[in-house]
Amino acid sequence: SLLQKLVKDDDFRMKLGGLVVVASNAGGAWTPIGDITTTMLYISGQVTTVPLLANLFLPSSLCLVGAVGYEYLQMADEPFSDTAESKTEEVPEGQALVFWGGLFGMISVPIFTALTHCPAWSGMMLVLGLLGMISSLLHGPEHKRFSLRAALARVEVSDALFFLGVLFAVGALEKVGLLKDFAFQLNSWLGGAEALVAIMLGFASAVVDNVPLVAAAQGMYDLNDHPANDGLWNLITYCAATGGSLLVIGSAAGVAFMGLERKVSFGWYLKSVAPAALCGYFLGVGGLLAQQLLGLSIA
Repeated sequence: SLLQKLVKDDDFRMKLGGLVVVASNAGGAWTPIGDITTTMLYISGQVTTVPLLANLFLPSSLCLVGAVGYEYLQMADEPFSDTAESKTEEVPEGQALVFWGGLFGMISVPIFTALTHCPAWSGMMLVLGLLGMISSLLHGPEHKRFSLRAALARVEVSDALFFLGVLFAVGALEKVGLLKDFAFQLNSWLGGAEALVAIMLGFASAVVDNVPLVAAAQGMYDLNDHPANDGLWNLITYCAATGGSLLVIGSAAGVAFMGLERKVSFGWYLKSVAPAALCGYFLGVGGLLAQQLLGLSIA
């Protein structure tokens, strides 16, 4: 949305939009609150805050650098219009306070969890309540669209129920032992290379929603065999978050990008952005595996 206001050239803006999709997915991999799958792993105890930040910052950065570098090498040296006509828009009162307050609140959730030993969701709900109170103080009853009730009314309940149903289904499969049996079979098919399982999970997340994939992975591998911040969990976290960039339908950012840019299609993304995303994906995987082999990962 911001690029549409800043960049007038359609082709260049679409290229930048594709890189924004890669950047948003890569950025969500290295923080506990950056991606829904990362949050799932964080809440379940497979990853913790400081090791996650330290272990996945470099691979996530390499993912973005690889994609940008590939696009830079492919870019033709042609002039383009880089400015668009500016339009003044009414800024809601307290916009900066709500934005920075929300950002600071979400960043402080891991700190809240570490200090109080409360579950992560309780910290997130606390931040949501504080933002609702601030918004109510800033805007009177006449500004209903800025209230917490109006914001919650725009929540996609069907999506929330989908995630809940997936977690229930995967929990049932884990309880009867099917996921663990499948993990043993998958490892035997791949010669015991669990890293390949995580990499293939990233490819699958470009087609299938990554929430059930990560939920299945959580049931497949036990914390007794793979403790918190194990190399396998780090690789699953990275691959599940960044694998969605390989196809435009593989992530929420990609779907939003396709909705904002009318000229963006599945075929255009596959031809123009997917090679760069694939380059960045493998560069990040290589960086993470090299980091583990060199003993630079934090447990």
